[in-house]
Amino acid sequence: MVKFSPGDEYSSNSKRPRPSSAEEAPPVMQQRQERGIGLSGSESDMGIGMAAFIDPETLDCCICMEPLSSPVFQCSNGHIACSKCCELLYSKCHSCAKPIGKIRCLAIEKVIESVKVGCKYSCSGCTELVRYPERRDHESKCRYAPYLCPVSGCSFTASSKLFPEHFTTVHGATATQFSYDAWFTVTMDTDEPFLILEGEDMVFLLQNKMKPLGNLIHIIYFGPVSLEEQYSYQIEIKKEKRRLIMESFARSIVGICETLQDFLLVPIETYEENGQFTFEISFHRL
Repeated sequence: MVKFSPGDEYSSNSKRPRPSSAEEAPPVMQQRQERGIGLSGSESDMGIGMAAFIDPETLDCCICMEPLSSPVFQCSNGHIACSKCCELLYSKCHSCAKPIGKIRCLAIEKVIESVKVGCKYSCSGCTELVRYPERRDHESKCRYAPYLCPVSGCSFTASSKLFPEHFTTVHGATATQFSYDAWFTVTMDTDEPFLILEGEDMVFLLQNKMKPLGNLIHIIYFGPVSLEEQYSYQIEIKKEKRRLIMESFARSIVGICETLQDFLLVPIETYEENGQFTFEISFHRL
């Protein structure tokens, strides 16, 4: 379903003045901005030709229910299907059995290319407007997606940017800011379970667990699994003639399992006299 709003056309040749801000825009425009769906093209620099509300189902393939993306094909009766479904249906239309897969539906392709939608995590701070076919890919990588606190018994759920304050106020953790590609020093108590590490674009959590032979430390981040190979880190511990080095990729908090695969064992022999241990960390963003 597509709804058009007559009388809301703006262009450089219009006799009516163009709104100077979002507050002065017509009500239909404010509603469209709040819903985060609109038409691209000349919208930002040459004025808005038309305000429209589009039912998202109109932009999905009626067979696989996935967002349509170019190329889109139609049969001689006008029924459409995505390219993958054309192959699965052996080039026969699902509605009328006419041949499908050779005639492009250029009108639908043009609509798909022009429509932009807001991220479903806009309420958490995401301001991105993405092409409709790219919406799911963006949301799977969006840094504003909500994550569950990894502390046992804690039900706090929020975007990554809120976890530094949560850990410092609720769990008594310390937060440290750092820059990528630079070493920085960390000192922890042996019984200190967490340390928040704030990068320029990502929040990491260093977890510390006491064991009979020493402490296990490992690092996770509040972000999607798709970014796991984009953030690597090095940990180095020096104590007299001892030198321990670990290098790995930070793991996503999503789907993290109880069995640790990437960790560094800090031996008791490396502890300071006051029961603390010190090490160096360096993060790298690929």
